[in-house]
Amino acid sequence: MASAASVAIARIAADAGNPNLPAELQDAIRNRVAFLFVRGSDGFVLKPVVELGVAGVLVWIGWGEGGAPERHLPEVKRLARLIGARWLRFHSARKGWLRVAPKMGWKRQPDDADGLLVFQIDL
Repeated sequence: MASAASVAIARIAADAGNPNLPAELQDAIRNRVAFLFVRGSDGFVLKPVVELGVAGVLVWIGWGEGGAPERHLPEVKRLARLIGARWLRFHSARKGWLRVAPKMGWKRQPDDADGLLVFQIDL
């Protein structure tokens, strides 16, 4: 039986059109380039990045039930601030984020090179 995390990651990989995503996540976590956080049946992977000399955090993947993004956003912001991040960002193929993300304080950015939606919160 597959774990809730592996099922969620497989679904997100399919949505993003990236069948290599599970292996990429595993390698990044193993090499401490990204960090896995699990809270019950919810989880997320955060990847610190630096762009133009400014530190930020990519919410590389997240999953959960019943309001998980709202529930975990304060913790994600706190963790990002601990490392001096100035922003949070996520990319998604799911159009529902166009309605939901702004209510949580995320601002729409230009789509990425793969056509995924991009949202950012400045910290």
